[in-house]
Amino acid sequence: MKELAAGFVVLVVMIGSVLAQDENDKKELLTLPKALKLGEDGLTEYTGLSEVGQDEAAELYATARRLSTEQELGQKNLQLVLSLQSWRQVISACRRSIYSLAYIINGGGTMYSHGERRDCSAVEDFLAALSKSLPFAEAKGDQKAASVIDHTISAIRNLRAPRDKKSELSDEVKRATDNWTELKHAIEEIPAEDSRKIVTFVTDPVSGWLMNDDDDGKKYEAFRSVLKHR
Repeated sequence: MKELAAGFVVLVVMIGSVLAQDENDKKELLTLPKALKLGEDGLTEYTGLSEVGQDEAAELYATARRLSTEQELGQKNLQLVLSLQSWRQVISACRRSIYSLAYIINGGGTMYSHGERRDCSAVEDFLAALSKSLPFAEAKGDQKAASVIDHTISAIRNLRAPRDKKSELSDEVKRATDNWTELKHAIEEIPAEDSRKIVTFVTDPVSGWLMNDDDDGKKYEAFRSVLKHR
């Protein structure tokens, strides 16, 4: 009797696997062109609309965007792919630091981790546009862009957290300061226009995520507005 029951269970599992396979076969495979066409929102067709599903959709889109950009660059000069990767690393590190700091000073919450995961799609869209300017001509950067980074570092150093989070905040502030300082050095040897574009993008989330006081946010945005003027 036990053998009969066990055989029945195996049969049910096999039937379930076959049905699942049939269902997967009916679903169109997700290719790079398809992902780019659907975009981040459309890709939830494959990942679902849950918070995690939206995270995964953003990551799928970012992956497709990255591959497309790198393929295009590689056709021109493979070394440009490595150059773009260097910019990706420093830009992503600075943007990620904003979410990490916000998580600490605002008492945690999943919205920050979701925001950080989904930010990759915005980064890859920006890098796709930036790649059109590679290789950068040697230049002296832009003093206004550098001053905005200095102002951002100052704002980061002045952040406050609950007593039990002070040590964690201190460590994250140090990491963030190192990343933003690296960005400042990176923009010192490229054209001024490109420097402003990069700093404008990287600082875009700062006031919304780190400035709890509306006046502080407005002051930061007012200072950052110098990037719009030559």
